[in-house]
Amino acid sequence: MVLSLFESKLIMSDMRNYSWPPTKGLRGPLTLALMKFSFVLRAHPMRFLFSNWILRWFDIDSADSETKFFRHKWRGSIWDVGASVGKYTVILARANPDCTIYAFEPNLNSLYYLGYRTARYPNVVIVPCALTADGAPSKTSYSADFLAPPTGPHAYSVSLQEAVARFGRPAFAKFDIEGDEYFVFEREPRVLVGAHLLIEWHHYKVSCSIPEFQNWHATDAATDDGVIVTKYYRPAGSAHANIWPG
Repeated sequence: MVLSLFESKLIMSDMRNYSWPPTKGLRGPLTLALMKFSFVLRAHPMRFLFSNWILRWFDIDSADSETKFFRHKWRGSIWDVGASVGKYTVILARANPDCTIYAFEPNLNSLYYLGYRTARYPNVVIVPCALTADGAPSKTSYSADFLAPPTGPHAYSVSLQEAVARFGRPAFAKFDIEGDEYFVFEREPRVLVGAHLLIEWHHYKVSCSIPEFQNWHATDAATDDGVIVTKYYRPAGSAHANIWPG
């Protein structure tokens, strides 16, 4: 599991070639360095020996306000769209043992670790494909590096309408889909009316304005220097209190 000098230099070399959203101070470069290191580990020949504590060590901002949000007890099924290696999937599963957690993840490398981390939770159902605007096959990746262009092959995806038809409308859904949110939510998602939504908008990847929804009250939940904005959408007229901490 020890990295070679060549691999260590490769991490630093790759960092110089990355288009990373502008951030102030050291947070951006340090976050990127940690991500790149985790990518190398996840591609290493000994990756199958890594245990859960190593994955937890690479969980960034594990004490952030979003974590408190995921610990809320929801009344119904939950979607973790863009589950990656399961950081939030596990928190949701622990906090909601009587709810089904649908974890959507198309990355072929991430799926192994997502499975490894969630195998002990019988309420987690992995959906090994992307959630897209049209449900057409989309290009996935066998590389752990989600910042790089996808390697292929193409894989099956499900549209928002198909997902609701198959899994039912969720009580809560989190979307972290690296820019595709602008296409999935180009029109108001009426099939999700009544659900609480947490959507991460990646400004630095797609130059579009964030759409406004008529059936939800939007609250800025978190921001990273304005280039990544997370919004919490509470259903209009919902008797459920606005639970966003802070």
